[in-house]
Amino acid sequence: MNTLKSVSWGKNAIQLLNLLNNGGLMENVPTILMLRHSEREEPEILEEIFEAPLTERGHKAAFEFGMNLPKKYEYRFFHSSVPRCKNTALEIRKGISNSKQKNSISIESIESLIKINCDFEKFKTYLRQTETDTIFLDRWIGQFYNPLEIEPALAVAKRIAKDIKKLNKTQKKKTIDVFVSHDFHVILSQFYLSGNLVTNEWIQYLDGFIIQFFDKKMKIYSQRGKVEVNYPYWWTN
Repeated sequence: MNTLKSVSWGKNAIQLLNLLNNGGLMENVPTILMLRHSEREEPEILEEIFEAPLTERGHKAAFEFGMNLPKKYEYRFFHSSVPRCKNTALEIRKGISNSKQKNSISIESIESLIKINCDFEKFKTYLRQTETDTIFLDRWIGQFYNPLEIEPALAVAKRIAKDIKKLNKTQKKKTIDVFVSHDFHVILSQFYLSGNLVTNEWIQYLDGFIIQFFDKKMKIYSQRGKVEVNYPYWWTN
């Protein structure tokens, strides 16, 4: 893993791969991997953030990530419509070394992995008024912002969860569904599914968490370790 070992953000991606390969996951249980896209270019102005492409190193790191995924599973990929998320999914798919599987792995865009209903000008204003993304996210989760300007953070997580539930119904045994999204979406999903707020440990590139679904509980694996939790009250609503 030369590329991932050479970058400061790579250690979280490597840890996630270690969890997938050696973390004691149950093989025949519905499983998802929620992942932030690979390294992107840094735009000069915020308005260009949606079109910011992967760096060359980001392409290589995603390919390397795919090469090191466990081979005993099949994979399906779902990504945000933003090009860097699709390209991350494509590079990971290329990296999966099973040639029989490589060209047949499904890949699909999912709106919930990018959607945030908001007044974008207000969103930019609030983001710029805070010193860091962490402070902005804490205030968003804490409902400091008018829901008519930025929809509640829970609504974003619920929308993603609804798609996860729907897709799980078509998931075969020994398959991992990989959702490639953005830092806000990954953090919100992890918090509202696990109750474990991790905004002080920002999601790095190719970082995220794993969920396995059981009848009455979920097991969530991440850089914070493994937690077993009941489904949130809104899961079945």
